[in-house]
Amino acid sequence: MKFLCLHGTFGSAKKFKIQLAPFVQKTQEDSDLEFEWISGLHEVDPPAEFEHYFGEKPLYRFMPFNGIRAYDDLFTKWRQCTDGASTEENMRLLFGSEENFLHQKACLQETIDAVLKAIDDDPEIDGILGYSEGATIAATAILEERRRWEEEGIPRRINCAIFFAGCPAISLKDGSISMLSDAEAEDAIDIPTCHIVGCNDPYIDGSITLYDMCNEDKAELFDHGQGHVIPRDPRTLEELSVSVSRIVGMANANKRKPSVTGSESDASRRSSTWSSGNSSTVELTAICT
Repeated sequence: MKFLCLHGTFGSAKKFKIQLAPFVQKTQEDSDLEFEWISGLHEVDPPAEFEHYFGEKPLYRFMPFNGIRAYDDLFTKWRQCTDGASTEENMRLLFGSEENFLHQKACLQETIDAVLKAIDDDPEIDGILGYSEGATIAATAILEERRRWEEEGIPRRINCAIFFAGCPAISLKDGSISMLSDAEAEDAIDIPTCHIVGCNDPYIDGSITLYDMCNEDKAELFDHGQGHVIPRDPRTLEELSVSVSRIVGMANANKRKPSVTGSESDASRRSSTWSSGNSSTVELTAICT
């Protein structure tokens, strides 16, 4: 299985490849996996106080925000989310209406189109991996690919997904962008998924909301016990590799069965894990500004 890898905010294919190196090395020991890396569409400058944190330029995003103040406002509100509310309620507090989205509709659509084209251009890619912003784009691409299959008959390519510190997918139906309703969100992502979260991540509501959007029979939840980071220590990676192997095995088994859409079984329950090959780099050209 070959994964297309999408980095987080203020990242790049080169830096993400380094970040994920211990994960890649361990998972390739246990499974026949390959990875391809792409940089975001938009070259960006990080906030002045974080210049050293994100490292040398160039740095990229998959989606531009409508101004750095909007970016700051979003994460200020996120930290103020109510502990007693459900994760879905907190996400709708942030993104309850189209006006609250920081992304431009046309640019988001073009970003997803570019990601799906990168997959189409490499017939070996059949999985997707994303961290933070990259996880949101990856999840949104899965929804868009499913929509195209159901409405236009375009074959699906993504059979498996790995999300690090994820955030909910965004619906692109009917020419608008929005969070899915509770009814729409259930089993919206119907392929095998592994969700790597940190219980000390201030943005964990986003990760759990994405987890809840996935088919419960095919979703693995792995808590590394840290924050908004990619785990790198050997013991955690040893345990994480087991979860990844399970969902890859499930995806490979599904590829040998007749293609179906939607939930396939209500008999089994969600599998959760709680614990404290080859790679290439491809650059995408910015489409929208």
